[in-house]
Amino acid sequence: CEISGTRVAWSGDIPICERIPCLPPPDIPNGRRTLMKNFFYGSAVTYKCNSGYPLIGEASIHCTTEDGLNGVWSARPPRCGATCVSPEVENGRTNGVQPAYRPRDIVVFECDPGYTLSGSPKTQCQDDGRWDPPVPVCERMLQCPSPPAITNGKPSRRDLAVFTSGMSVNYSCEPGYSLTGQASIYCMASGTWSPPPPQCEGKCVPPKAERPVLPRDTVRFECDPGYTLNGSRQIQCQDEGTWDPPVPVCIQVTCVSPEVGNGRTNGVQPAYRPRDIVVFKCNPGYTLSGSPETQCQDDGRWDPPVPVCERSKCDYGYVYSMKLGRIYRSRFFKNRFYTVDCVCPHLRPLTWRSASTVPRLMLTFGAWHCE
Repeated sequence: CEISGTRVAWSGDIPICERIPCLPPPDIPNGRRTLMKNFFYGSAVTYKCNSGYPLIGEASIHCTTEDGLNGVWSARPPRCGATCVSPEVENGRTNGVQPAYRPRDIVVFECDPGYTLSGSPKTQCQDDGRWDPPVPVCERMLQCPSPPAITNGKPSRRDLAVFTSGMSVNYSCEPGYSLTGQASIYCMASGTWSPPPPQCEGKCVPPKAERPVLPRDTVRFECDPGYTLNGSRQIQCQDEGTWDPPVPVCIQVTCVSPEVGNGRTNGVQPAYRPRDIVVFKCNPGYTLSGSPETQCQDDGRWDPPVPVCERSKCDYGYVYSMKLGRIYRSRFFKNRFYTVDCVCPHLRPLTWRSASTVPRLMLTFGAWHCE
């Protein structure tokens, strides 16, 4: 309010209130709306669909405002479209089931185990009631049999009834066994498993063992005849797959070359093997005491024991004889008869009157014996 001269008046024009306008509402395919020229705050528009197209959404929307200056519609306009029948796929399933779907709805498909999807894994409901892309088909695919069983081990996923191409199975061994080969096998498109399944073997495998040996099992060793054991007779398999004590070795037995004083053998070599035989002979003037031959045994002994050559008492000697007034000496040998007029030197000499009474003397086993 201002005073201007003699007048009192309001400064500026008096304001007016205008209706907040809204832009025209959008048209919808296969439908129509209320015909109006201007759209202001509070105006309502009603939609209707053509025959054969159901209305999807709210039929009416109205003009409103959010900032007090500009108008906006209260909701998006509805749609006019046919519903899509719930798709069905044999030997498969969808991500949710409902009796009908609206246009723009999307459905995702999955096939049951043992079947493969032929077509697109998803489809969308169209305004004309069609599904696009078309509903796929689940076709039966080649299956692999149950994973092969292995001794002392087992495959994973044994509870599955169907094994299809691309699936894998892992094998594991029981305690005390180690896996030999590839742990995983795969179901191929041909319906077979590849590679071959692995094997579970015992950690400790001693020489000439008939079966794998588990940890804490013990093994005893014996050598063949003619061999001796170098190491422990009994060993145990450890958890880490080693033997304690270490595996022994069978070494061939030899007999030390026998020696006999004042004698000899039928050939000399540094060592003999079991079953070899050695023959002994004594030097002249010595007699063999024991067996004339011996054999090398499996334990390295000689049996019978090696003999001894002992000096003979009268293997040979001198006997004094008196003949024709002369004394002479003669050499004598065992097991032969000699005519003498006296016996061994250690005996008292005898004198015989005639040759017919001279005794015959034989040397046997180191002693003289008269006939």
